[in-house]
Amino acid sequence: YALNLFRICVSMLYRKVKENRELERRLRRSRAELMASQIKPHFIYNTLNSIRALIRLDPNAAQQAVYDFSIYLRSNLDNVGDRELIPFSEELRHIRTYLDIEKIRFEERLNVVMDIQTSMFLVPPLSIQPLVENAVKHGICTKVSGGTVTIRSYEEKNVYVVEVEDDGAGFDVSSLDLGDDTDDDVISSESDTDIHIGLKNIRFRLQEITGGSLKIESHPGKGTKVTVSFLKTKVNQEK
Repeated sequence: YALNLFRICVSMLYRKVKENRELERRLRRSRAELMASQIKPHFIYNTLNSIRALIRLDPNAAQQAVYDFSIYLRSNLDNVGDRELIPFSEELRHIRTYLDIEKIRFEERLNVVMDIQTSMFLVPPLSIQPLVENAVKHGICTKVSGGTVTIRSYEEKNVYVVEVEDDGAGFDVSSLDLGDDTDDDVISSESDTDIHIGLKNIRFRLQEITGGSLKIESHPGKGTKVTVSFLKTKVNQEK
């Protein structure tokens, strides 16, 4: 009986180790795919073109834009490292840098509202910034008149909450298929529609690393709201 029990325990341990290794592999691939999706040739071209136009009109603004762009690229490269969690304040700096770059191109068409009530918690890298990019690219910039992107963070009893909301074009949520968390879904940085970037990756990493969740609300012509909840785990409480 003891030998059989020992054999069962060894078998269970081996299976658990194998599952953990597979999970680590999927997390690494999802983070790499998400980071790669953030550096698009089209975005780089538009940014450099905006800086070129600024050089003659406003050299000081052009200098700041070059600095912001270098910080943005460096942050993307840093986020592909081994860190599973970073302070939300660091993710927020990355978001602000991205928005500063986009403001050069869209000017008064892009308004930004920050309602940050708390930033002392941990999040996976690139878990919020892609949502802000979606709001700008697929929400605000598809409207001739532009609109406003609002970023909120607040604390509830058991979770930290971050909301990314826009009053842009919106879409039919029923057409958004995030699918199951299979390996094929995770490594894909593009969804079945072109209205979001790496949502499957973000949701997968939220669930596996923080036990968090992602909720999407949207209505055509009225805008989109994405709510991300991070459980108050021990690591977040210590932070």
